[in-house]
Amino acid sequence: MRSLKRLKPYLKPHARRIAQACVVMVFVAIFNGAMVWLLKPVVDYVFIKKDPRILIGVVLIIPVIFLAKMIFTYAQAYLMSYLGQIITQEIREDLFRHLHELSLEFFWRSRSGDILSRLTNDLTRVQDGIQFVPLYLVRDSLTVLILLVVMFFIHWQFALTALLTIPFAVAVLAVLGKKLRSSSRKSQEIIGELYSRFQESLQGMLVVKAFNYESGAIARFQVENDALFNQMMRYFRATALSGPLMEFLGSLIMAAVIWQGGREILAFKMTPGSFFVFLGSFFAAYAPIKNISQLNSKLQMALASSDRIFQVFDEKPSVVDKPNALRFESLKSSIEFENVSFRYASQERWALKNVSFKIEAGQTIGVVGPSGSGKTTLVYLMLRLFDPNEGRILIDGKDIRDYFASSLRAKIGLVNQETVLFNDTVSANVSLGTPHATKEEIIEALKIADAYGFVERLENGLDAQLGDRGLKLSGGERQRLAIARAVLKKPSLLLLDEATSNLDTASEKSVQVALERVSKNETTLAVAHRLSSVKNADRILVFNHGNLAESGNHEELLALNGLYATLERFQKISVDP
Repeated sequence: MRSLKRLKPYLKPHARRIAQACVVMVFVAIFNGAMVWLLKPVVDYVFIKKDPRILIGVVLIIPVIFLAKMIFTYAQAYLMSYLGQIITQEIREDLFRHLHELSLEFFWRSRSGDILSRLTNDLTRVQDGIQFVPLYLVRDSLTVLILLVVMFFIHWQFALTALLTIPFAVAVLAVLGKKLRSSSRKSQEIIGELYSRFQESLQGMLVVKAFNYESGAIARFQVENDALFNQMMRYFRATALSGPLMEFLGSLIMAAVIWQGGREILAFKMTPGSFFVFLGSFFAAYAPIKNISQLNSKLQMALASSDRIFQVFDEKPSVVDKPNALRFESLKSSIEFENVSFRYASQERWALKNVSFKIEAGQTIGVVGPSGSGKTTLVYLMLRLFDPNEGRILIDGKDIRDYFASSLRAKIGLVNQETVLFNDTVSANVSLGTPHATKEEIIEALKIADAYGFVERLENGLDAQLGDRGLKLSGGERQRLAIARAVLKKPSLLLLDEATSNLDTASEKSVQVALERVSKNETTLAVAHRLSSVKNADRILVFNHGNLAESGNHEELLALNGLYATLERFQKISVDP
């Protein structure tokens, strides 16, 4: 019931269409009953009494009934298909929108394959439930009801005999229903695991091949594939049992009805036509009863899938704007970290611990340190992808949480180490954060990033399609497009997280000059592995194990002969052994 209540907001706007579909299904059920009722005049008046007028009447009315049934059956199929598609489309859009409203923390603890499984496989099962459950519930239940009325009208004692199957059927469906829903939910969870395993192998195929890990990857996949097989077989065993069991119960009742009917006809208490109508009604009820027995499996599968979908809807963003939040326009004075501590939800170790520093507007600040020292976490906090656990980040004297997160990100340009490009044109990728940028502005940004030269050489230039994740470009070319994307925003704050790490020496120097030219008029926070890329910064922050270990310019830090000087010596040795 809880799952059905969650679906109610999606069903309510389409109440009129649902009502129309129900009315149409009523007529389909009526015509199913009318077709069986025709057996009585055919047998009694045509085959036994040999009345030609009845023969003509029956011949004329049969096409009319089938034509009417055809029209209503088409309308029923169309309406239910429409409802299944439109409601699923709305759920899919809301789910996609909700995923984009969630904070980064959710995606870090969730596997993308499992999310994809809910967006595809689970939604398909919900769509099947919306499309077919009402058909089985309304049309087939009404058909059975009408046929039962016919049977009671013909011979109420026989009808009571036929009804003996109902308590047994209800008991069977109740027992199997729990197994069906449990198996369906578990199978969907395993499918999510399989999606993740597929995605992992496809994205990491280079490593799989380089390390001869094919057999290991296949073995891990086989374990989960076997688990899915076993779980699905539990589901299919329960599904397969319901149909034959219903048939067996029906056969016992049918044998009893034929025995009673034969005796009634031999005693001249019942006409053959009436008996054939009764028997025809009984047989005609078989298909809808079988559908109703399958209704439970469809319903349980749809409900299990809807539970998984609504689990995502129940997720709440960890970064939330205040109701009276301010719109960030531009950086005017400074950014200050005030005793900031932060750790990720899945980790016990602090990523940053009691960090304090200040960046004046217009300054270029370098951030260096060993891997895992908290450098990239600074970038995430500046973008407000996470909020500090302790302390405050002040922008122009106001807590960063006092601003709308979207308005902050609109004024921040980001270039990180893992360049993300979409399967779209060069122009669309560069103008991702500034959709109204002119062609001239895009070209200027490309020139600043030292990217316009290779873009000109591409077929179709700015309109060239980059392929999935931009794989048609080299790593350095992708990085330069990312730099152009950040520059085009004309940001108040430029965040560079290993921005030149994927460039060759010549390109790195060219882009570094361009970035320094841009950063003269903008506040810049540059996270770097290569100390050479930040040696001209106004100030350099040196992090170690989440702590701010040292701070100063290049010469001051070398004079301290501490961690920065050690890193500088190591890098010199690695470059010129």
